[in-house]
Amino acid sequence: MSPYSLEWLMLYPQEFSNMRDALNRWVTLTDHQWDTLASIFHVQHVAARSMVLQPGDDTHDLFFVHKGLLRFFYPADNGQEANKAFIAEGEFAGALAASALNLPVIYGIEALEDTTLLVTPVARFTDLFDEHPVFDRLGRKLTELLLVRKEKRTRSFMQQSAGERYLEFITEHPDLAARVPQYHIASYLGITEVSLSRLKKGVLEQASST
Repeated sequence: MSPYSLEWLMLYPQEFSNMRDALNRWVTLTDHQWDTLASIFHVQHVAARSMVLQPGDDTHDLFFVHKGLLRFFYPADNGQEANKAFIAEGEFAGALAASALNLPVIYGIEALEDTTLLVTPVARFTDLFDEHPVFDRLGRKLTELLLVRKEKRTRSFMQQSAGERYLEFITEHPDLAARVPQYHIASYLGITEVSLSRLKKGVLEQASST
């Protein structure tokens, strides 16, 4: 099957319907515009604990998570990995900046659960910008989403303590707190797993005393 055709839409109607619903928060697409956009995406199934992207790859893709959970991470100097984001159902992620700069991707992506993705090369997506203003608007909205996500992450490390970052994480993403292994959450918060256990204990003690 060609990676660029409406056959994917016919074979996976629910997956594409979910992506269209997610896009409706930003733009309203006519059926023709939707078919144009859908035709550049294909479906990718990834088993739990499998790699979607290796650090240093020249592949620049835009992802929509239909089902499952992705972990985005940076290789650290000490040979460990530093988690930068967890992307779950209904969310978009992608290497838009690296693609624009024609640079390799410096992070890796691992599926933490069995995951179903809708995927398109960033270049295929950006080629649509000149076809109609609605695609250009969509591109701006996705770029804003990724920039806001990055800015919030940067500010949290500059302005918050580890305890504050943990409380924000479990408040904004209570489902992820249960789905993501604790050592990955600790890495995301920039602390050790032992420190995370202490934070969790403190939060539970505070909650029980109120």
